[in-house]
Formats: sequence, C-alpha cells, structure tokens
Amino acid sequence: MKFLIISFVVVILLFIGCNKNESNPITPAIDDRVSFEINFLQYSDNNYFIDQIYTDTSVSFNMYNLFYGSRTPIVRTKYLVKKIEVYQSINQIDQTQNSIVAHAYINLPPRSSSNLYSDSLRYNNTIIVGQEESARFRLLNQGGDYLFHPETGYITFFNPPKDQDVIAVAYQIENDNPGYADDLVYGEFISELVNNSKTVGVLKLVKPSNLQPQYKEAWNLKMKNIYQILPYIGQITNLDLDIYLKKSDGSESNTINNIRLLDLFGFVRFNENGSPIPDDKYDFSSSINFESRTSGIIFPLIQPFGNNIPPLLSKDKYQAIYDTLKTYLSIPGNSFVIKGKYKPI
Repeated sequence: MKFLIISFVVVILLFIGCNKNESNPITPAIDDRVSFEINFLQYSDNNYFIDQIYTDTSVSFNMYNLFYGSRTPIVRTKYLVKKIEVYQSINQIDQTQNSIVAHAYINLPPRSSSNLYSDSLRYNNTIIVGQEESARFRLLNQGGDYLFHPETGYITFFNPPKDQDVIAVAYQIENDNPGYADDLVYGEFISELVNNSKTVGVLKLVKPSNLQPQYKEAWNLKMKNIYQILPYIGQITNLDLDIYLKKSDGSESNTINNIRLLDLFGFVRFNENGSPIPDDKYDFSSSINFESRTSGIIFPLIQPFGNNIPPLLSKDKYQAIYDTLKTYLSIPGNSFVIKGKYKPI
C-alpha cells in the first residue's frame, strides 16, 4: 500500500512538472539588427584611384585584387604610396591658407623628388577637357576629409565630391631603377611650392569637373565596386550580408549550382576566428572587405558585375555599370542585390 501511494505521488509530480514546462516555453532570441538592401547599380561615389596603374587588372600588376582578393594581402612595395596630398578645387575668392593655384594633368609624368616640373607644365594656357584642369585648390585633411589606402592607391572621401569639383593629388613612391637614389613623385607638394616661391603648382589630376565616361582615363579612376550601407553610420557591428540574383520573374536566389554567390564574389574565405577555413558566412574583416569608418562593403574585384564577374554568372554580366553614368542606368532583367543586417554603434 505504501508503495502504491509513493508511486502515485511521483506520477502527480511528473505531471505537474510537464505542465509547467509546457506553459513556459523557451523564448527564442530576438534579432534586433537593422536590415538593409542595396541594388548593384548603387555603388558608392566616394572612392577614386589616384593613377591608372592601380586600376590595372593584368597579371603583371593587378595590385587591387592581390591585396583584397588574397587570403594574406599582397603588397607591391614598388607602388606603395609613401606620401600623399589631396586637393579639391575651391572658388577663387575663397583663398584659405592651405590653398594653391595649380594646373593638373591626368597623364602627368613622374619627376625625381629633388627636382620640380618644368614651367611649361606650370603655365599651360591650353586646357584639354577631361584631361587637364586649372584651378585654385584647397589642401584636404587626411582623416578628416578623406581616408587613403596606400597599398592600393585609392582615396575614400567622407562626402562624395560634387559634379563641379576637381580632385587632384601629389604623391610619392619608391624609385627602384638602378642608379637612382631619389623617389618618384607625381605632382608637387605644397611645401615645395612655398619654399621655391612658385605661384602656380603642378598636380596629378584625379577627377575633372563634370566627369563623363568619354573622359576614359579619368572615368576609370572612379571606383564602382564599393557599396555604402546607408544611412551613413560611421561604425557598425555584427554585420552579416548575402548576395542575391533577382530574376525577371521576381524570384531570387543566393546560390547557383549549389554555390553561394557570396563565395563566388570572394567574401567567404575564413571562419569567425580568422582561420582560412570557410564557414559559409560573410567575412566581416575591417579594412579588407569592409571599411568601418564609412560603412563601405569592399568587393575584391574592380568590376565585380562586369568584366570581372565570376564565370558561373557570366550570362548575367552587366558591363553598363562601369561604362555609363549612374543616372542613365536601368535595371536589367536579371540583377543583383546585396542584403544584410547590422547593429549600429
């Protein structure tokens, strides 16, 4: 009898315990991150290469992809920028202390660091539209107005230049030619002009006023492979993203032949610990595929949806992104979107 009573009590307790668990299920974690979606036509207007050599995708150079597309970034030290000054055109009336009058050339030859340019470049009265500009320039502040990436030779502006703005630079790299001790310099630094009492400087042109695709050399310097998460945050955490192919019938997929598009575009190479073991997640690596200071998603290819598109996606190539003004682009039948979530700081 005592055994039966004890067994009955145990059954009652178990029954009560089961009901208690059923009435208080475990609440799943809430994902309170901010969602975003970026169409592949809407690249950032904030980024510019300083010279043609950094846009070269041939096997001999390809500095951009060697740095951003390798598991361990590869730097061609010969083209590592040792010093740079970045200038933006200003109204002639606005003559600030750190301003100069200069003539800027898109195809400026280098000089040695111990000599300035000939006055024939300094006082050129013939302007070739899209290749040369003459203006008063303000010296910009690195870290305040822009970021610079010396390994790959490009500028990231915190605010995109306006159509009428002219951007020019002076920069210095090593000279590896035997018998030459001086570095190679493109343009003239403001200290050199002051010390030599030059009233007009010579600069390397990056962006002419009203940049157009027909200005081929300058147009190629404008980068079209970095996508900014908007609204501009400055710093974000816990970022996750994916790339989808959206078809004309409205369907979309993040895979092709069972391979993630994220992987094809070079964004899956490591795990969360940084080991070279892909984990099928976006590699959130600051300054390699994401610029935290400007919320920029950095593709490791210069024309990711055009000439450099992964072979499996070649039929969806859309070269117009890189050959046409953004305002004239239209969404093709098959297009790409970048989707993700982040937590703002």
